[in-house]
Amino acid sequence: MLFSKKSGGKLIADKEIDWYRERTDFDPESSRYCFAVLYSALDHKPSPRQLRYIGDEAARLISGMDPFFVQSVMRTLGSSGGKINTSSWQRHCSPEGYRALLICGTVHPNGYLREHCLKLLADDKKVLCFVLLRMNDWVPQIRHTAWDILRRQLRQGMPVGDIIQAMPFVEFVRRGMRAQRDEGFSMEELDRVLMEIFAENAETVMRSPIRLRRLCYRVFMLHPQQDNRELLLSFIRRERDGAQRSALMRFYMNTAERPLSAELVDEFSRDKYWRSRLDAYEYRMKVSGYWEGMEELLLSSHYPIRGFAEYYLDKNGFDTLMYCRSHLPDTIHALCDIGSRDDIEIIRPYLESHPCEALAALVRLGAGDSKELVWKAMHSGDAKLEKAAYRLAGSVLRYTRAELLDEIKKESDPHRCWRLISLMMKDADSELLPILIRLVREYSHSRSDIIAMIERLTYYRLGGHYAVLVSQELHDEITEALEDAGSSIPPDLKRYILCTMRVMS
Repeated sequence: MLFSKKSGGKLIADKEIDWYRERTDFDPESSRYCFAVLYSALDHKPSPRQLRYIGDEAARLISGMDPFFVQSVMRTLGSSGGKINTSSWQRHCSPEGYRALLICGTVHPNGYLREHCLKLLADDKKVLCFVLLRMNDWVPQIRHTAWDILRRQLRQGMPVGDIIQAMPFVEFVRRGMRAQRDEGFSMEELDRVLMEIFAENAETVMRSPIRLRRLCYRVFMLHPQQDNRELLLSFIRRERDGAQRSALMRFYMNTAERPLSAELVDEFSRDKYWRSRLDAYEYRMKVSGYWEGMEELLLSSHYPIRGFAEYYLDKNGFDTLMYCRSHLPDTIHALCDIGSRDDIEIIRPYLESHPCEALAALVRLGAGDSKELVWKAMHSGDAKLEKAAYRLAGSVLRYTRAELLDEIKKESDPHRCWRLISLMMKDADSELLPILIRLVREYSHSRSDIIAMIERLTYYRLGGHYAVLVSQELHDEITEALEDAGSSIPPDLKRYILCTMRVMS
């Protein structure tokens, strides 16, 4: 046995370490959840060999764990009343193990240990995330210590990549509000330092993931300054994410002290992302008003842009309906928005040349043969048209289960068959259960997807229990379908269905 039984505190340490080893030997993944118990052995004067083992385990686990998760695990500990001898950690643990034990100590329930470990890590610039966590500590003295360490490290200089990686924890401090109640702390000062660092290392910011870039941009957006406008413009031009680029663009336009140049507004109007273009159009309307050529926006494939154009064109007395009718097929989308059933025959000839656009317009305008047109399109062999028809069938049209079941039986293509089955889930209820159970056996290629549908239908809560309310007739039908399905339905799911059915009285 690696750890021998001894008296006093060491006996307690042995028990905690042995408990941890038993759990992790059985399930190695559980080590991250059980580590707090192992760490608690430090309260009971473990032997040098045990100390080294605890330190090595801490180093192994800390390397791949999120600081928020480390904090949540360590909070399961009780607050130790005794004094932990951290000097013995340094003597008997490896450098990596000693550092890992100190990091865990910064999130320990014992406030004295948190502050002590934080001071010992003051010169370690790789623990910025844990320093920021302590800036939201509930003990004011620990918050002051963390702020002093952070300010000193930022003044001495830190790797920009580490600062960017720590931005979620900066946001944690900002939203936590505890630090902002302290007289010695200034969020504005921290943001000002961060803006200077990001301005000098814009290339590094742009190479970071979008979740981190967004937080870096947020610092500039919280403190709009005219000195940073050129930097913001460079961020806009280099930003790859459309939604984030749009947010930056809106901020840039709304905080301008004077109207933007026509060239810059035109540049924004040509952005690849439709939301950015709409923002530029709205800014142009606010600054310059109606402009010649606005009717060309009716050709857009994006409804919000067309809606913007229709509103302001109508407001200026422009005959939008006549324009759409005379500029087909480019204005099929716009005619679908503002047209009526009278325009159905005008659009129908374009089914051959513009099948997706014309089909959507005919269905949305209420053509009498909409269902036939959609069925035909779903079997056209054109992947794009089939997908468009499937979406129309699910969002606009209504098909009975009998109609869908007839088509499913006729269909030989697995992909189309699955689309038809999924259409039955629209407005689904418990009466669909026996149908789906039988389909599991007949269509093995979609087995996992149909089983997921069944689980979704049986997931209703009643009186604290998950139950499906059914009539006696439906109960018998479902039971018969389960018997006929045999091994096609997993035994666990079969038991689940039988247990969750409740016959309505």
